Amino acid sequence: MRSIFVGGTGTDVGKTYVAVRMVEGLRRMGLDVGVMKPYSAGPRGGSGLSGDVELLAAAAGAAPAAEMNPHHQALEGPPYVGPGSDAVRPADMVRRYHKLAAARDVMVVEGMGGLLVPILPDYYMADLARDMGLRILAVADNAMGTVHHIVSTLMACRQRGAEVDGMVLNVIRDGYDADLLLGILRGVTETPVLAVLERHGDPGGAGMAALLGS
Repeated sequence: MRSIFVGGTGTDVGKTYVAVRMVEGLRRMGLDVGVMKPYSAGPRGGSGLSGDVELLAAAAGAAPAAEMNPHHQALEGPPYVGPGSDAVRPADMVRRYHKLAAARDVMVVEGMGGLLVPILPDYYMADLARDMGLRILAVADNAMGTVHHIVSTLMACRQRGAEVDGMVLNVIRDGYDADLLLGILRGVTETPVLAVLERHGDPGGAGMAALLGS
């Protein structure tokens, strides 16, 4: 089973929900799953870490730990503009990931914001996934404008050598109808849509199998 980087086409598209469901599915397969959210921003949870990390840790059956979330900043902006932005550079983050991965059967790593959020002025979340050696699962919502976000994200990832294996559509907005959006995407990209989740619904057995096998 290959580890995966759950990235997004933007912020608040449902990355954490998808990542949590994947962790739960992998654990049902009897695997020891490690989780990581290298960079995060915004309010802290009760553990002092990102609230997203707390959800990931709970799904993995583990206590939230600093190594799961090495860089968190209160400022909701790219990592390189936040306080302590020099504390964890990408190369060090890659080393931290490999240390966690060495003790687990499989890893689920969640990005911060979209895959084109800059960690450094010319180094993006997609670059981090590439340097970690991880395939990417791209999560998108159904908001109007999401076709542009998806296509531009996929093109940029390809140009930077980051491999996007598949997509998940979260139908959580009053925007595109799911069938219409699927039809549009089939016409403009060969990257498969592995699951469509209505209002953060259950992907079901077939959908989960597609996600875990992507």
